[in-house]
Amino acid sequence: MSAAVEVQGPAWCEPGLDLRGGRYPLSVEAPVMAMVDTLVPGVSTLTQLVRYYGLYWALSGFADEEGLDRAACQMLVRRAEVGLALVSRKHDTRRQAHGLDRVKALVDQGTVDGAAELGRASYSPRPWGFWSQYGGPSMTLGTVRVDGGALRPGRHPCPPVVLQLFQPLLDIAVKRKSPMNAVEELAVLALDTLATPDLGPLGGLFTATRAGVHDPDEWTGDDHTRRATLRILARAVQLCPEAERWTDALHACVAYGDAVSADPVLADEERALAWRGVLLRHWSVGAWRRLWAALVDQVVRVSGSVAREDLYDWISSEAPAGTVRDFVADFPRTVNQNGHPLPAEQQVRDEWTPVEADLAVLLLGGIRRDQLSGHCLLAFLNRRSRGRGQFLDPSWVAYRHREHIDRPVAELARAFVDDMLAQSRRVALRKMRVDNDGRMTLFSKLHERNGRYFADRAEGASNVGLRIEQLGTMAEQLDLFTTESGQLAVTACGVEWLALPK
Repeated sequence: MSAAVEVQGPAWCEPGLDLRGGRYPLSVEAPVMAMVDTLVPGVSTLTQLVRYYGLYWALSGFADEEGLDRAACQMLVRRAEVGLALVSRKHDTRRQAHGLDRVKALVDQGTVDGAAELGRASYSPRPWGFWSQYGGPSMTLGTVRVDGGALRPGRHPCPPVVLQLFQPLLDIAVKRKSPMNAVEELAVLALDTLATPDLGPLGGLFTATRAGVHDPDEWTGDDHTRRATLRILARAVQLCPEAERWTDALHACVAYGDAVSADPVLADEERALAWRGVLLRHWSVGAWRRLWAALVDQVVRVSGSVAREDLYDWISSEAPAGTVRDFVADFPRTVNQNGHPLPAEQQVRDEWTPVEADLAVLLLGGIRRDQLSGHCLLAFLNRRSRGRGQFLDPSWVAYRHREHIDRPVAELARAFVDDMLAQSRRVALRKMRVDNDGRMTLFSKLHERNGRYFADRAEGASNVGLRIEQLGTMAEQLDLFTTESGQLAVTACGVEWLALPK
């Protein structure tokens, strides 16, 4: 008998479907990400270094004075970024410039002089280097605009002191000189250097102040929102100095407890209630992402394929015994005597098994929907307080809760498995791309064929960012916040510029 032959597809053509992993397989993140984008304008999850805001601010003024076109601006950006990385290599210990690891490798190879040239062998494969991360935030901040692809001053022209600070670096970059020989001369641009001339003007933009004074009529809506978020975060740090992270302070004083109504600063900021809604919804997003990652992990582990029944068996074994009603009865208290949220989500995450905790957090999200109101509810639902909801949102979970109230928790968990599998397929088909040759690309790590599920890569289980850590880190660089004492704190400058109690 001849050996068996595995047929993978027709031999007369290439396979017509490419499989790639998608970033948001359940598409549950958009409500939180959209609200965060609204509440933290001018900051992204990839912007952590204030010096780069100053660099592009100065570069826009320099490019305008020199009349540089798109191509010249592009090369100026790349050469300046390489120069900043070389300065960081020599002088920084606490913070590191973007692309530093790659620049170090090029120095070791003796090819750093060509680091700024376009191509994958350079310091960055992206045509515009790290401007691609800071461009949107810089334009929102008003420091830069783009005209015909060239960088030009935004609604806030670059102050002479900021341009003067970066002038030596830009002169070297535009003359195509190697910055390797000037790292000592450019030491003032090191990220660890304190009190540089760019920090004052940038601090004014972030806090919407001029000379430390806030005049509401001089600033845009985005400026007011960014200032409000900074004030809320700073006040949370003042009230909870024992917090380990900036986000922890926000959770302790804004997501939970009476401070949003009892504290005069937080009570005066209606965006504090919006942040409460976002922080509470963020728990639900994280629970879905962890539960989905655990499901996919069950498929990856078998190094083959599984049936839906196998996934049912897994989730049933992880679910607690008893009915949904019994399960919910064991939840920690969700509100205090004044109707403000208590940290039930944090408590179950700390004390229960991972799957039990995620199931509980999802149900808590549905319960929160009926407890919240006003701006908080609008942010929690992403401005959807009534009408048709979205797949897997708190309204969906609340419906599942009611439907299974006197049924076993394992049955509810199996329904969540069905919901996740169906949503994953919807998202993958929605994102599917067909090129001009008819070739399809499906963005998903889990695939179904003839009732069997297979996957060769794990899903990420981490939650989406809130940009609070980035904002706190940059506020520290701007001398608004500090961690020098080993605790989070607001500086005297931060207290003055953000109009906070001392």
